[in-house]
Amino acid sequence: MNKSAVPIPSLGAKRTPPSSAKSQLRAKAEAVLVLTPPAKAPPPSVERLLHELQVHQIELEMQNDALRQTQRALEESRDRYLDLYEFAPVGYLTLTDTGLVEEISLTAAALLKEDRNALLNRHFSHLVAPKDREQWHLHFQQAFHRGGKKTCELALLHGDGTTFDACLDTRLNTEGAAGPALRVTLTNITMRKQIEEELRIASIAFESQEGMIVTDPNGIILRVNRAFTQLTGFGPEEVIGRKPSRLRSGRQDKEFYRQMWQTLIATKYWQGELWNRRKNGELYAEWLTISAVIAPDGGTSHYIGAFSEITEIKEAEAKIHRLAYYDPLTNLPNRRLLHDRIGQALVGSSRSGHHGAVVFLDLDNFKTLNDTRGHDVGDQLLVEMAKRIQANVRGGDTVARLGGDEFVLIFEDLSADAREATAQITFLGEKIRLAIAQPCILGGHDFHCTGSFGVALCRGQEDSVTTLLKNADVAMYKAKSAGRNTLRFFDPTMQASMN
Repeated sequence: MNKSAVPIPSLGAKRTPPSSAKSQLRAKAEAVLVLTPPAKAPPPSVERLLHELQVHQIELEMQNDALRQTQRALEESRDRYLDLYEFAPVGYLTLTDTGLVEEISLTAAALLKEDRNALLNRHFSHLVAPKDREQWHLHFQQAFHRGGKKTCELALLHGDGTTFDACLDTRLNTEGAAGPALRVTLTNITMRKQIEEELRIASIAFESQEGMIVTDPNGIILRVNRAFTQLTGFGPEEVIGRKPSRLRSGRQDKEFYRQMWQTLIATKYWQGELWNRRKNGELYAEWLTISAVIAPDGGTSHYIGAFSEITEIKEAEAKIHRLAYYDPLTNLPNRRLLHDRIGQALVGSSRSGHHGAVVFLDLDNFKTLNDTRGHDVGDQLLVEMAKRIQANVRGGDTVARLGGDEFVLIFEDLSADAREATAQITFLGEKIRLAIAQPCILGGHDFHCTGSFGVALCRGQEDSVTTLLKNADVAMYKAKSAGRNTLRFFDPTMQASMN
């Protein structure tokens, strides 16, 4: 399309104005003639003819001025139309009823990355990616047969063979002199398609098996996914507009959350383990990752939290810990944990200057019970004795089981004076001895049990853990040799002080 295509009326063309306009034009011409200086006076008949000629001449000049103004307005309007057509952000083209490109704008040619002249009289279907040509043919036929405005989305070809996503709005024009034609508006929607795909992927990711939660910068919940509801029991309507603190279990203190937010604000990221509470009150462990969403201005626009339940993992870890450090029958500390506790007691004694004691306790005649009544009854006795021992020690004391019928007790924070510490252990040992000697019912029968106690006092870190256990064991055998059901100290001088 070019500017010469716009029809411009001939400057010399004469128009017959309507009667009212003609009368006005005549009046204006008469007024102009009155102001014109008269020429040499002609004969009366010639004067009248000259008057008419002059009036008519002025009318023609006025008509030509009006035509020139109309022409300028038409040219300006045409230029504006051409600018809009050629340089609009969307492309325009016209297709014949056979699908040939009849007209195309510069923007459309630029979108297709082709020279405009190379696109004219070319089949538009050749510009459609092969995978979408069948869809285009169907759309083209429907547009010509049914008319109206229609829209389709296709992949089109660039001149270099690459493709881009396009939206085509078509409308049938039946008023053209050359026959019906299809007006097409062409828009590149590649970016929109990419955004839609990213949103689709994000939506799928959001509805993953992990619980997801989105908050504003102040921690107010804006959105949660289905997995969140499944894991916590809270529906969206119960948490949106509120803070995640509704889920808190109470196991983490204020300092924990203060440090969490401090890290999140500083690094825009935090992950860790915490315990929360479901709607039904049940506690569960989760592994939580929180990421900050950064706005264009550098601030935080949202926080996204993703969490998965790790309760089973924590329970498995706890079970492994119990198996590693606790006796499975009595749930008392085993030999491994006992060594750690004795080591801690020695460190504590070294700092405080107070005495501590390791007591080796062996149940008397336990093997006879096992052989005559069976291991099940023997296990019942061990569990019962463990309970009695624990019930008669102080809150900070340790009761451990080495295996079989052997127990070890650790007493801390005794007196700094050795004689007073000896008296304290004697009192505690006697209390436990009497508790053990009480009859117990096993398998419907009464059973009486006694214990032999060996004591090794300690102060500071002069003796090792192994030495203390060995000394307490030796003292226990002294108690066995003394007739059982008694208590003996490893140090002979302390033993003498008891007599």
